[in-house]
Order: sequence, then C-alpha cells, then structure tokens
Amino acid sequence: MARKLTDSQVAVMKWLNKGWKAYVAHGTRVEVNGHPVCTTTTMVALEKLGLVEKLGVAAWEATEAGKQWLPPAVD
Repeated sequence: MARKLTDSQVAVMKWLNKGWKAYVAHGTRVEVNGHPVCTTTTMVALEKLGLVEKLGVAAWEATEAGKQWLPPAVD
C-alpha cells in the first residue's frame, strides 16, 4: 500500500485485520468491541482504499487486503 494511514485509520485497522467488526454506536461514532475508534468518515476513507467493506447500513469488516494489512513498524 503506497498511502500512509492516519492514526485513526491505523487504530481501527489494528482491530479489523484480526477479524473484529466495526459498528456505528451513535451518530457518526464507530466502535469495535465497545471501544470508540473512529468516525464514519474514517471508515469511508478505508472503504475507498479497499481495506474494509460495509456490511448492511452501519457495520464494516476487513476485506482480504485489510486482513493482510500490517501496522507500521515502530522505530
């Protein structure tokens, strides 16, 4: 992947690439396992990158590319 993800995108992908699903909790807030991780705007951006796909109206899961995504190495 050529584009660097934002901190919010990295936070949500750390959950989703392990098989978790993200859900809209209230308004635009998105949660994974009860933890607020981002907003719907972040999820739309990840959809455009092909890392997540929408499930129904208010949920997302990682695509195959998203499941293979690895967090950036810490220097």
